[in-house]
Formats: sequence, C-alpha cells, structure tokens
Amino acid sequence: MQLKRVEIIKYRNFENIVIDFEKSKFPNVFSIASKNGDGKSTLLQFIFIMLSCFFDENRRVYIRRILKGNFDSLNNEQKLANFIFIEHKKEYFLNFTCMSNKDIHFHPTSDISTEQLKKLSNSIYLTVPDAQPLHFLSEKDDKEEMKKLLPNFSTYEFPTEKSILNSFEHEKQEDFKEMRVHGKYGSNYIDFTNELKDFIEGKEIGENEDGTKIIFKLKGSNKVLLSEDLSHGELRKLGIYIWLKSMVKKDSIVLMDEVDIALHPSWQYELVDDLVKWSKGSQFLLATHSPQILSSTYYKNLILLDKQENKTIVKQLNQAPLDRDINIMLSSIMGTHYIPKHLEELHLRYRDLFENGKIDTKEAKDLKLEILEYESENSSFFQGIAFDRELQDI
Repeated sequence: MQLKRVEIIKYRNFENIVIDFEKSKFPNVFSIASKNGDGKSTLLQFIFIMLSCFFDENRRVYIRRILKGNFDSLNNEQKLANFIFIEHKKEYFLNFTCMSNKDIHFHPTSDISTEQLKKLSNSIYLTVPDAQPLHFLSEKDDKEEMKKLLPNFSTYEFPTEKSILNSFEHEKQEDFKEMRVHGKYGSNYIDFTNELKDFIEGKEIGENEDGTKIIFKLKGSNKVLLSEDLSHGELRKLGIYIWLKSMVKKDSIVLMDEVDIALHPSWQYELVDDLVKWSKGSQFLLATHSPQILSSTYYKNLILLDKQENKTIVKQLNQAPLDRDINIMLSSIMGTHYIPKHLEELHLRYRDLFENGKIDTKEAKDLKLEILEYESENSSFFQGIAFDRELQDI
C-alpha cells in the first residue's frame, strides 16, 4: 500500500495543501525541495508520525506531541489531514480529526481493514541525520528508548560488521522462503554478494568462508582493508544500502531526510535509480538540497515548498523544466544563484555598460579585468556579450 495523495488541512505552517503521488512508469521516488526552514523535515516527520503511530496506543504520545500548539483555542475540533492510498489499483482513505481540551485527542476514520491498517503503520520508515531536530520528542525523552518504540525510525549510521553479516543472513533466509513456497532456492544471496563486490569502485566487500567476518579489500588484490579505510561517503552509501536491504520491508513507504549528505555528485545523480534497485518495490520521499537528485527525479515527482507570510505553499510541476542542467535546477527549482553573488553583480554591471554603449570605456575594461579573476574570456558570459556585440554590428 503506497501513498497516492496527502492533504494537510492545518498543521504548523501547512494549511490546505495537497500533494499528489501519482505512480508512473518512472521511478517511484519523490523529491522535496525548499529553502532551509520552509518545511521539508516538518512534512516528513508529520507523515511518518501520523501513519506509524495512530494504530498503536503506546506510540500515540508522539502524535499528541506534534499536535501540541496546533489549535487556536481549547475545545476546538478541526480536521487535520486526509491520506489516500493505493494498492492493487484500489484506493483507500485514512482521515484524521483532532480536538484540544485538557488533552489532545485525534480520531482516525478509514475504509481500510484493521489488518491492513496494522500492516500500513508498520510499513512506513523515516531516517534522518543524527543532529536533526525532532518535533515529536521532548527534551526529557531518551532517543534510544524512543527508537525501541519506533523501530522504523533511524538516523543515518555507518554499517557495522554485524549489520552487514545480518544482511547476508537475511538474503539467505529470503532464498529459503522461496524454496518453501516455490520449491526452488532464490538468487537473493548470490545477487547481494555480487552487488557488494562491485558496490564501491576499486574495492570489494564480502564475507569469509564460514560467514563470521566481513572482509574489505582492494579489487584485484589480496590486500585487506579496515572499515576505517573507507571514506565517509563510501560508508554513508553502504549504510543506506544495508539499511534498505536488511531493515526495510518490501513495498514500504520510505522517508529520507537530507539523503545526499557526504555523497559524491555522481552518486547523487545515481541515487534515484539505486534506491529503486535496492528496495524491492518501495515508495520514496526524499527531502534534499541536491540539484543532482532533483535533476534525476521525474519532473511530476518534484515537490517544491515555498514559505510565504508564515504559510508554506506546495507546488508541483505540470511540465518539464527547460533543461536538466544543474544551473537550471539551482535557479528555477531551488530558487538560488548558480554563480557567486559577487560575480553575478559584476556581470550585471558589465552588461549594463555594454547596453549603454560604454563597453570600450576604462570603467568597462577595469571591470572586465576584475571578472577575469573569476572566469576566462571564453566563459558563457563573455561569449554572450561577444554574440550580442556582433548582432549590433550587423
């Protein structure tokens, strides 16, 4: 069961916003972009807490935490959010109304069976950077105790030898399951082993003969490496892979905040396809500042948040961007400069002198020398000036 539509009637800066998650032939990955403070993390945490905690009485304390301060007055009942899911082409709804008096109460209504609701609440995952503020925790909460109550919540962690060994064991068990059901062993263990051999360029990852130790070594060499010999980015990528392989159930809803941290740009470009390949049918919602990830995301799967007068507006594209060039992503999707602001100001001053017929003045020549401290005379900016100058001479 996966998300098809989320409507938030009122929560923090979100008011009467709708997000569509229409599945297409493209990867089932949705990327959320915004400036810092416009609500990416808030959105992911809200979706996770509402969907993972409503069914379990012990977890409902976290829903009450995030709803604290969400009411204009006491004894005020209000609609909170509506969720639409899809499974086997059939749609289901789960709606929430809440009320505040001496305590916060919320009332879910749904056409989903009890068994499906339980499965849904245990099939949504959230992973965030370790330092990420969490709206559902109080200062007195113990984060490790909270993780026991919310086992599908995690922070990005480097994989341990134990976690990698557990992943090998998990794949073996998947093969045994296929044997019991179909009478033939699956290829999960072999596929997993082969993926790890080529997972990091120039290095191999595998287990020893009796499956009690993980071995890192240089490819084509018997030189054994320590896990500390892997870079931060390599360990981060491996950690995501191991988490998805051994912890995340098939066909889940996976929310990932700041997933791009420490990953090389080439890996960020590949991440959308990698997540689909590693996950066995899950749906992903990524909060990111990475233009590479945004560029790799199908344009209808881009979710843009923009805070206006203390309210967050949600935008989704109905046509493809002009280009998938990283500069286009930065300017049109992320709303930021793609060159240093100081250089942009120099460009504007030089362009103004050109358009006013002062291109051959000492001021323009001095300004050009200043610009040449940042870029060459063959830059796109100077090529544009030269082209416009030729047009003037025609």
